[in-house]
Amino acid sequence: MANEENLKKGEATQFKSGEEAARNGQKGGVASGASRRRKKAMRQTVNALLGAGLEVGESTFIEEKIKPRLLALGINVEEATYQDAFLAGILLKAMKGDVRAAEFIRDIAGESPALNLKKQELQLRKNELKFKQEQAAKKAGSDADKPGADGEEERVHIYLPDNGRFGGE
Repeated sequence: MANEENLKKGEATQFKSGEEAARNGQKGGVASGASRRRKKAMRQTVNALLGAGLEVGESTFIEEKIKPRLLALGINVEEATYQDAFLAGILLKAMKGDVRAAEFIRDIAGESPALNLKKQELQLRKNELKFKQEQAAKKAGSDADKPGADGEEERVHIYLPDNGRFGGE
């Protein structure tokens, strides 16, 4: 038997009317768009900051810490960007044995095992699709030799036994 508490008449339930569900969906869409725009603006800002040139003479931190690292890696300090300094720092950490830094450098360089695996899987799927298309083309070619392949309809003959039920002689 149903629980009487669940059968309250006239009160709002967890299920929304179509109109209310549409309004809530619209609110979600608007919020999603705003979130995407904020994330895009952040990406653009970060890219602009990373691409900005280092101001070598103005900061003791850059002079004492960053400049020697860049020089050790053979990077022209006068043309270096924050991105260069950032990657140089991570590379030096990786060289000192930091595994996460080494993984980051490997992934940035495009040598990610997960990415390579996905690329191989995609190539296998492409090859499989190509094979199936070739098999279908071969089958279609072999069907051309059969009757009806040139646009003519194939005729089917049905033979019924004469068992005396059709009023024949």
